[in-house]
Amino acid sequence: MTFSRLPSRRLVLAAGTGLVLSSLSAMAPAAAQGEKVKLLVGYQDLTVPSTVDASKVLEGAPYEVEWVILPGPAAQLSALYSKNIDVGHMGDTSLIIEQGKAKDDWSAANPPLQIVAGWRANDAKYPPIVTVVRTDANINTLAELRGKKWAYNFGGFNYLQYVLSGLKAGLTPKDYEPVQLGDQNATAAAFNSGRVDAYSGSIAPVGEAIEKGAARVIVNSDELDIPALNVFTARGDVLKDPAKKAAIADFLARVRTHWTWYANNLDTVEKLYIDKVKQTPARAKLTTVYQKANFRPLDDDLVKREQHIADVLFEAGAVPKKIDVNVEFNRSFNAATVGGN
Repeated sequence: MTFSRLPSRRLVLAAGTGLVLSSLSAMAPAAAQGEKVKLLVGYQDLTVPSTVDASKVLEGAPYEVEWVILPGPAAQLSALYSKNIDVGHMGDTSLIIEQGKAKDDWSAANPPLQIVAGWRANDAKYPPIVTVVRTDANINTLAELRGKKWAYNFGGFNYLQYVLSGLKAGLTPKDYEPVQLGDQNATAAAFNSGRVDAYSGSIAPVGEAIEKGAARVIVNSDELDIPALNVFTARGDVLKDPAKKAAIADFLARVRTHWTWYANNLDTVEKLYIDKVKQTPARAKLTTVYQKANFRPLDDDLVKREQHIADVLFEAGAVPKKIDVNVEFNRSFNAATVGGN
């Protein structure tokens, strides 16, 4: 079976029928009355779509799910706004940046986008997001990034990791050479090949370099108090559609069950990452542990932490407006994801 990582292609998972590919331009018309609801779910790579498919949790669902593979949060946001997807995959801080730079203020009564679920890895050995440096660059502190090449991608918690690492170092982009690339796979490739000295993003694509001693973590997301959740974000009009909202709730409940399957089938997952996602054995081994996750509640504690991040970004000039992050979270799906309200 052929998989594509290109934004111009769509990875489709029709519930209970397996994985196929179709053209992103061949958009299906809205479901007529009596037809199954179809959810277009964006994801940035093939990992979770592949494990959800292997777990078979979507079999028998009374709706269809199509996974649309679009690398990077910017592509996910663009697809949401253009209505090419209903739900997108990004980091928990993507909407902070989006709202903070929006021309019009977001209304609590009619937000354009809202986070409906969030999850992160369970193993404390693997903090979700890191700033790493190449060992041969002889960088021992954040301050020593001065004059170095530092790769990052815009949007989401990868970008936040980059911004907060710079603030902690007391540096601005004028003090080093920023290298902005399209997504974390591109930034990681630049780092792993030695074209840049530092990288901010997920630990997974640079994990082999760390384990081999070619790179080391200089600060992680936990040390910067970044929640670092992967999230599903839905468009406002989708959440106002009763049929689609019900389908999203059921979909999230099934993905929750998938996480249990995942934890009980690590050998199967690792082989899947090698055979279908085309990772190296070493990368697949790390990714299997890194991706073993659970949904986390969208609650007051999370919103408080996110608000602090939004305030820091505003004070640092990274976003032009002071915002209320509470509008970005839809807590009505907590019952499906974590069994709460």
